[in-house]
Amino acid sequence: MKNKTVFLSSFGDNAFFIAKELSNAKHHQIIFINQAKCKIDFTAVPTSNKKIYSFETSNIADTFLSIYHLATAKYVFVDNYAGVLSVIKFRKEVKCIQLWHAAGAIKKFGWSDPETSGRSERAKARFQQVYDRFQYIPVGSQQMANIFSESFHVDQSHFIYTGVPQTDFYFDPVAKEKAFTTLLKLYPAIAGKKVVLYAPTFRKNSLHRMKVQLDVKEMLEKLDDQYVLLIRLHPSVQEVTNFTKHPRVLLVNDYPHLNELLIVSDVLITDYSSIPVEFSLLGKKMIFFTYDLIDYGKTQGIWAENSLYFPGPIVKTTSEVIHHILDPKMDVEKIDQFRNHWNTYSTGQSTCQLITVIYDPKDL
Repeated sequence: MKNKTVFLSSFGDNAFFIAKELSNAKHHQIIFINQAKCKIDFTAVPTSNKKIYSFETSNIADTFLSIYHLATAKYVFVDNYAGVLSVIKFRKEVKCIQLWHAAGAIKKFGWSDPETSGRSERAKARFQQVYDRFQYIPVGSQQMANIFSESFHVDQSHFIYTGVPQTDFYFDPVAKEKAFTTLLKLYPAIAGKKVVLYAPTFRKNSLHRMKVQLDVKEMLEKLDDQYVLLIRLHPSVQEVTNFTKHPRVLLVNDYPHLNELLIVSDVLITDYSSIPVEFSLLGKKMIFFTYDLIDYGKTQGIWAENSLYFPGPIVKTTSEVIHHILDPKMDVEKIDQFRNHWNTYSTGQSTCQLITVIYDPKDL
């Protein structure tokens, strides 16, 4: 057993905030084990006492070292379903934390996913073995604790109400200003424009390659030169099959920090993604382009269809999306209610609060 923290990351946003805070500890090693879709650059974490590995790749050495570090760390953070946990039995001193990649949930997952019931008994047993490894699950709201409880079949004793680390960014004016400046340099086309961010979630039938259903040509025709469209697909989606090249349309999949993209965006178009939970902290307009609502409900499942899950207009066509972009009205009260419902404990100190709860002071 070593005095170190391992982050096994599919997304990495929350891990980045925790690791930056841990970097102040002189005698605590930080190990990053990154799955293929993780875009976060952990070399930016300001400590020399870190190592970075690629997990489940053709790099055999990295994979073996990753397993070694998972087996010998005092603290293990994961941010997604991690199948490898089903075959790792942690010592009783180890703290395993599910640092989930989203601050809220509109679509169902885990045992609540409608397709889980059709899995083999062996697969179901493996799922629960993974879920049972989660000793702590930080949450930003009681609503998210209830969802995790149903989705992972864990009781309320697992939840710590510290808030979600990645939401600290929205309470840091210096970090937000720096992000805004960085993005203006990287994407000069957005300077002085009204920025519309389209960020759909994945579909099971197009997990890696996705066709954008928003009619970008119609958007360009009906929105004047004051508008720029950013397209950001889910990290699982590696290719968009119908991207429209245009000076006012930017594909920003490769930009690692979603929260920074939200800062420069004036309007968010999404569907069943959890992104609105963070975007609500900025108090801006959201439009829900749910063209496949009925089918999505059958294959993936959504928790509910009300203002606590969709705090903006629910539309089916690009024309309706454009109408609401141009409409100056916004239901501020509905967005405020949504924000408070999901971000009850995410008030700008979540990273420090989580570390205080989880870590033994002598290890830092």
